[in-house]
Amino acid sequence: MLKTIKRIMELCGSYRSRLIIGIVCSMFYSIFNSLSIFAILNILLNIRGLTINTIWSSTWILVGSVVGKSIMKYLICIYMSANGYNVFCEKRLETGDRMKRAPMGFFSEQNLGMINTALSSATTELESFSMVAVDNIVGGIIQAVFVMLVLLYFNWQVALLALIGMLLSSAILKLVKARTTQQAPRREAARETMVSKVIEYIQGISVIRAFGRQPDDEIDQVLEEAKDSNITMEKQVMGVVHLYKGILEVFGGLIMGCTAWQMFIGQLNFSVGVMFLISSFMIYSQMETMGNGAFLLRMLDSSLNRMERVMNIPIMDEGAKKIDPENCDIQLRNVSFGYDSRTIIKNINLVIPQGTSTAIVGYSGSGKTTLCNLITRFWDVDSGEILLGGHNVKEYACDDLLSHFSMVFQNVYLFHDTVENNIKFGKPDATFEEVKEAARRACCYDFIMALPDGFQTVIGEGGSTLSGGERQRISIARAILKDAPIVILDEATSSVDPENEHELLKAIAELTRDKTLISIAHRMTTVRNADQIIVLSDGQIVQQGTHQTLISQDGIYRNFLSIRTQSVGWQI
Repeated sequence: MLKTIKRIMELCGSYRSRLIIGIVCSMFYSIFNSLSIFAILNILLNIRGLTINTIWSSTWILVGSVVGKSIMKYLICIYMSANGYNVFCEKRLETGDRMKRAPMGFFSEQNLGMINTALSSATTELESFSMVAVDNIVGGIIQAVFVMLVLLYFNWQVALLALIGMLLSSAILKLVKARTTQQAPRREAARETMVSKVIEYIQGISVIRAFGRQPDDEIDQVLEEAKDSNITMEKQVMGVVHLYKGILEVFGGLIMGCTAWQMFIGQLNFSVGVMFLISSFMIYSQMETMGNGAFLLRMLDSSLNRMERVMNIPIMDEGAKKIDPENCDIQLRNVSFGYDSRTIIKNINLVIPQGTSTAIVGYSGSGKTTLCNLITRFWDVDSGEILLGGHNVKEYACDDLLSHFSMVFQNVYLFHDTVENNIKFGKPDATFEEVKEAARRACCYDFIMALPDGFQTVIGEGGSTLSGGERQRISIARAILKDAPIVILDEATSSVDPENEHELLKAIAELTRDKTLISIAHRMTTVRNADQIIVLSDGQIVQQGTHQTLISQDGIYRNFLSIRTQSVGWQI
């Protein structure tokens, strides 16, 4: 329990002092809440000779208790409850930043369900319940101890009985911890798997509908496991929780009986006995509150584990420095890279001078896209080095490195937002006039203006409401607005029909004017005029030169050109 509270405090970071203030306020709230005992005791002890002074003193004690509790509750809301929203808002932003700077291998190794669960349900649970749990536990302990001292002052036998009840119930809380620790990982794993399968099902809904398929047995099993894990958690944990509450009620009854007996035999006067009864209820109500808080904390342990997994994502540019290169020459020296045990790129040496165009061609799976991902440091090389402007790309902060690149991918992703904001993604502080100018240069201004709300038209997630050519031109407008010195085209025209190809090529010409161009080539028009052509095969450069040079040589490039209508697997 205390360990979990410590983890929550560490998670608070710069907000830790606010949490500590909130805990102190919770302590004072418990003390003010306990003052009502003294007000009642003051009345009861003087019941036979009640005076106006006694009534006023008791009244002022009660007023002080109520006012003190109100002030402390307000401060608890400010420093604890609201603090939780601040903390986890900051953690979401921090996690988003870390994910942006994480190696792509992290997303290959982790399933989407884990990431989604950590950033949504786990974070939401912590945001909603962590501060409440800490408040309940701290307040419950302080008030129980305070009332216990009062009981001890008047009658050690009753105080001892109350203490035994507290210790026994605390032992039950450890059993709650053991049960929760045992079952929570299974529940969270089932939740992750369920989320992954549901996401996969939604993403593949077009294929499912096209083939008339129903959810398969695997999905049924996943949903069944999620249900069973929740039921098992309820059965094993809630049974212990009810036992905990039962023990509190039993000892509350025993204290009542003991108090009544001592009053009967004359060892305890009536006034103190009544105060004891009230105090016993206060103790065990606070113990029940503390138990609820402890139960919440045990449930939150698993959420903390998942959030910490995402918070501890390794970042690629830790310790990086800001670099302003003199030029944008790109150089690869003995670069090799592979996924898992499979080698994709093998000992590549390559120079791409600033202001030149380089076309990369090769069989599907030859390593073209991987090579571009290494240049932009989406992945880190296994061996060798990649230089930009004479500096190893590992020396750059990720944002600084990528500020030198504009990328247009084969599969364009557009956000569920306005057309304007999708274009401004390349330059968030751009004016509307700059956005329109980028759209004109990308040959998409006319079709944007034909949309229902023009630039303010909200497009579907992923750009689903637009054609492939329209999405591609918006992505080019985004890249034009960014105005980076190096442009990477990853088969940007592969999915465009001949009718749209002319407009798209005009847009690409605008984008690449006076830029360093690296294109994964798909069409001859992209290749023919390149300053150099790189032919990849099985992760190695097998040919290199201009179009005229390569067609004059025996090799893969000329062979392909001569038999391309019969070739299989080539992309150019």
